[in-house]
Parts: sequence; structure tokens; C-alpha cells
Amino acid sequence: MDGLGAASGLVAPARLFRAADEYKDQTYFLWRVPGEVLAHTLFPIGGYASKAEVRAACAERGLGVEAKPDSDGICFVGEVGIRSFLLDTLERRAGDVVEWETGRVLGRHDGAFLFTVGQRRGLDLGGGPARYVVSTDVERNVVYVSASLDCPGLWCRGLELSDVRWIAGLPPRAGRYLLRTRHTGELVEALVTPREPDVAHDLPWATVEFDEPRRTVAPGQSAVVYDGLECLGGGVVVRGPEGVPGWA
Repeated sequence: MDGLGAASGLVAPARLFRAADEYKDQTYFLWRVPGEVLAHTLFPIGGYASKAEVRAACAERGLGVEAKPDSDGICFVGEVGIRSFLLDTLERRAGDVVEWETGRVLGRHDGAFLFTVGQRRGLDLGGGPARYVVSTDVERNVVYVSASLDCPGLWCRGLELSDVRWIAGLPPRAGRYLLRTRHTGELVEALVTPREPDVAHDLPWATVEFDEPRRTVAPGQSAVVYDGLECLGGGVVVRGPEGVPGWA
């Protein structure tokens, strides 16, 4: 796999690198793919720096797709928004929108699964200050919100990762790496420590410690680890680990 995101079956073990076009880079999603699968995978446009370059290459080769519009949203289910898709797929469940600081009920919603940490739009609370989703309790079907971006519940200095997978098959040494917690999100330096199964963890896991508090990192998001351009693997955010200031 070359440094522009193209995998090659001639290289063992497989390695995965960020694409030249950071906006179109897919490594944030590919960290779950086993290295033995990546070793037989090609990403032929990983070296193009922009979608415009890809379109020009298609036109030059007469492929007839250079004017095709970009796909957006959930491309594999067609022209439908994420909210409509979720409401059509999952059962609509009315629940409370609760102020994080006071426990006061501010309104109602159609399902806690419709919201994510940091979200502002779609709360429909009937005026007043803008509020942000601090956390969701899907089991109790409650959405917690705050009007303050300084709300402690929106910030964390550490994470625990489950379902950890490393492309090389073995974990890297504990150390400082780049971390991304959402697609096209900022790459942030952090101390990443791979850990072995223990009494509380049936499978390998990892902890992350940031230099500065980070906002709107939600449980369930992928946290992907990079060493420079190389994607090493990642895990699923569970919570702030014990001993590190985390979720309020």
C-alpha cells in the first residue's frame, strides 16, 4: 500500500495511508477492515488531490461519469435524509429533552437515537437560547441539553476505546499519535495506550489521554489512530477512563 492510500497485495503486512485529498479520505471508516483483506485491495484514486482531478481523469479516459453529482448523506439507501431513514427503520419513541444542569424538562423528542453529542439543530424547543446535546440515554430515551458550550458534560480529557482493531494485527507501542474522532475532523495529538483483556474487558481495548480537553466526543463514535500519514487502526469510544477527567 503506497503513501497515497492505495493498497497492494505485493506488500505484507498491509499498511493503510491517508488519501491525498483529506476531505475525501476514507481511512476513518476503513480502520475496521482486517489487514489481510486490505492486502488484496486497491484504492486507485487515492493519489488524486481533489475531486476535480478525478473528474478530469475520467473525462480524459472517456468514462462518461465526470459530470455525475457527488453522493451525499447515506449514499447506499438513496435520496433520503438521516432523520427520515432512522425514523423509517427504528420505532419512533417520544421522550423528554432535559436540561443537563438542572434536570428540568424543556421539551419532547421522537427518539434519543436521532441525536448526537454537540448537536444543536432539530431540538425544536420553541425559542429561547440555543442549546446543545450534552448526552443521550437511549435506554431511558432521554436527551440531555445545555445552553452553555462550557458545560462540563460536553468536554473530556480522556477516552476508553472498545472493539479495538489494529491493521498490522498487533497493537503499536504506547505513545503519542494523531487521533481523529469524526470523518474529516481535526487530527489531534494524544497519548494512546493499547491494553490487553482483563477482568473488566473481555477483548483488547485502549485508553486515550488528550493534552487539552476536547469537546463533543460521543460514545459510539470511532476514534482512529494515525502515525503521520499511516492509519494504524482504531476503536469505538465507550467513555472517559477512570483516573482521567472525563464525562461529567
